[in-house]
Amino acid sequence: MHFIKNSLHCFHAALLAGLVLGVPSASAASQCQGIAQDQCASQAACTWVNGYVRKDGRSVSSHCKARGGKKSANQADADALKASAADKS
Repeated sequence: MHFIKNSLHCFHAALLAGLVLGVPSASAASQCQGIAQDQCASQAACTWVNGYVRKDGRSVSSHCKARGGKKSANQADADALKASAADKS
C-alpha cells in the first residue's frame, strides 16, 4: 500500500511539472507584456505594436506583445533565402 501511495505522489508531481513546463506561449506572453519599446525590440520572442484606432473607434496604445506562432515551411524558406541574399551583398 505504501508503494502505491508513493507512486501516486510521483505521478501527480510529474503531471504538475508537465503542465507548468508545457506552456511556452504563456511564458512568452508574460515575458513581453508591459516592457518598453527598446527592451521589446531586444527580445526575440517579442514584437512592438504601434498604437492605432480600431474600427469601433476605440484607441489601442502602443505595446509589446509575443510574436505569432510558427511560420509555415514556405515562409521560413523565403526568409532564409532573403537572409542568405543579404549576407552575400
